[in-house]
Amino acid sequence: MTTLYQPVSLTQNIPEYNLEKGDTAILIAKNGDFYDRIFPVVLGDAKIYDDLERLDYLQHWEQEKAKLQEKYKKIDLANSSKIMETLNLYDEIRRNIDNLTDTLKNMNTLTITMHKESDFEEIIKAVETRLNED
Repeated sequence: MTTLYQPVSLTQNIPEYNLEKGDTAILIAKNGDFYDRIFPVVLGDAKIYDDLERLDYLQHWEQEKAKLQEKYKKIDLANSSKIMETLNLYDEIRRNIDNLTDTLKNMNTLTITMHKESDFEEIIKAVETRLNED
């Protein structure tokens, strides 16, 4: 299954953005102005344009959580805070993935082929324009 975000884990806390070591890219959607702060490239196999296919992402994260919870129930819960953090992350992804995919499907994004053909000119111009606004 294609993921809709690059799972980049932070290696340190960034308190000014309320981000902690281990947080992932899904947090971009929580911090407001999401639409104005990203320049997505939606890959052709991302299933975000059909609601029935988008349900596959929701189901995937529910299944991942259920598998982890099942094993989690069978162990001594002492000293398992990192596993609990993973369960919380799965919950957060599941809560946000619907809005995230809806936003991405409604953005005017170019395909990877279009970006390659233009040598990524459109996205470079958009990023430069945005940087000059700040």
